[in-house]
Amino acid sequence: MSSMQSLKRRIKSAKNIKQITKAMEMVAASKMRRAQAQALASRPYSRKLETTLSTIATLTDPSQHALLESHQEGVDLIVIFSTDKSLAGSLNTNLFRGTLEYLSQSSAPSSPHFIIVGQKAKQFVVSNSFTLDADFSGISDPVNFQAAIPIAQFLIDNYLNHTYRSVTICYMDFVSTLVQKFRTMPLLPFAAAWASMLENPVETISHGSKSQYMFEPNPTAILDWLLPYYIEIIIYQTLLETKASEHSSRMVSMKNASDNASDIITDLSLSYNKQRQAKITSELLDNATASLAVA
Repeated sequence: MSSMQSLKRRIKSAKNIKQITKAMEMVAASKMRRAQAQALASRPYSRKLETTLSTIATLTDPSQHALLESHQEGVDLIVIFSTDKSLAGSLNTNLFRGTLEYLSQSSAPSSPHFIIVGQKAKQFVVSNSFTLDADFSGISDPVNFQAAIPIAQFLIDNYLNHTYRSVTICYMDFVSTLVQKFRTMPLLPFAAAWASMLENPVETISHGSKSQYMFEPNPTAILDWLLPYYIEIIIYQTLLETKASEHSSRMVSMKNASDNASDIITDLSLSYNKQRQAKITSELLDNATASLAVA
């Protein structure tokens, strides 16, 4: 059994830990509300752009733009979005587990290269001896649209020069404060079958009622702006989803840590009080025995 002095030290340590986790919980809760509002506000726009562009990619001749064309040269690339900091619960663990499961599938690339967004993803790539092509960690919080532009431009340039033949993003999609789901999404190339991978797939269009698109001033001018902009929007939305997931997971983790610290303090205080009561009882017995001996 621990001594009373040891129990007092452990109680003090647990109280200090609880103060820290409580403060971190409050900070994470504040950031979480802002990140969730930001992610949810931009989600309808990005999802609508996603479905609209998938329809255009389905019904447009791939020769109209280089980003619509598939090629076999180059390597497969995975862009993985993680947190920069620890103490985010099982968020990163689930992200890395999902990525490894994706890689183990027969349809997944056998030896992909990686671009990482987040220091934890860098540790994952290095520890698994994967090839790291670029590091875009250190994204500001709150996220702004400018953070997505260099990532999107890097992907576009290397796809157009045939360094990469496919680009897939892996991240934790924000569902609710308690739920974040692993998601993979093909980003490049744009393919006709891509629409079936969306959350709300575009309905199949029969040959008899096939829609036609008219481009003004011309298809090349429109697609030159629309396709890179789409990639920037998807990267931006992914950054928002990642931040919302991170702060939600950290807030829940810190709340659980604070609750656990409270339970530990309660148990240790009970043990301490029992030992103190036993010590007082023992001293009273000693005094009574001594009094009887003197009498």
